[in-house]
Amino acid sequence: MKRQLLAFNNAYTMFGVTVYVGVLWALRFFWYPGWRELTVDNYHEQFIPPTTRATRFFTVVVPIMYLTLVVQTVTEWKGRFRWVPFAGLIGLSGSTYVGQRHIIPINKTLAKGVTDQDELTTHFRQWMRLNDYRWVMMTATWAVMMWYFIAKGDRPGRRG
Repeated sequence: MKRQLLAFNNAYTMFGVTVYVGVLWALRFFWYPGWRELTVDNYHEQFIPPTTRATRFFTVVVPIMYLTLVVQTVTEWKGRFRWVPFAGLIGLSGSTYVGQRHIIPINKTLAKGVTDQDELTTHFRQWMRLNDYRWVMMTATWAVMMWYFIAKGDRPGRRG
């Protein structure tokens, strides 16, 4: 039973990291590469609902990710992979810090309504730059986690 719980724990970690990085890749390449075309007249309906939904979603997913990474830290403490959950915690914490401390305040300002185009452009430029930081952090986190699961599954003497 312990192995199944640990497998579920680790699967949730990978699920969370994959969804998080996937949203950031989609944001970067599909949803908002044309952010310069958003105006004070059209940004609210195209920007606020999706970002509000994403914030609500990750408000549930991320705390569980922290928990699963702590469990992973405990289970890997004496093994050769003990650095992996720390790398995961660093990437997740960095991304969470940027989101909570810098991006959420911009989202709140934009949700209240911005009527000056120059101010809107400044907010969007900053918002995209900050999300680029998160994109790099979470991509690195995903790569570490993917390496970990491949390495764990490819060890000598593994059954099955």
